[in-house]
Amino acid sequence: MKSMMPRLRRAIPLALAGAAIIAGGVASSVCADELPVRRPGLWQLTTVADTIGMKTFETCITAADSILTGVGQPNCTTSKVLRLGEELYVDVECKTETGKQKTSTVLTGDFATWYRAMSKMTFDPPEGGIPNMGVTVDGKYLGPQCKS
Repeated sequence: MKSMMPRLRRAIPLALAGAAIIAGGVASSVCADELPVRRPGLWQLTTVADTIGMKTFETCITAADSILTGVGQPNCTTSKVLRLGEELYVDVECKTETGKQKTSTVLTGDFATWYRAMSKMTFDPPEGGIPNMGVTVDGKYLGPQCKS
């Protein structure tokens, strides 16, 4: 499958790597409350971006943790949620102190054992001279018990 994400030109904070989405066929509308929920427990996340390379870390996910940064936050709106077969496309726009940030994400996976999120962030105005950046996050479920 041809990648829909442009290659990153700048490093991104790992906090932005929390984005994720699914892959597919016939289009249908989906509400934001129908976004996939990852199985609670310990997950291994691998973040890939052009300038930071590949970073892998473990994190504890709860049922309350949104799969996408910004969903449900007061300064953010989910403007588009579209399912095409097994892919889920989600656009989230957040107002920041300096402007706005739009994140477009494609999510794939079963969200119980694995998922992939491919996101493109666009900054208006550009942040630190960076107009946009992309990131891919691969999640792998490790088990129900989080490390202390």
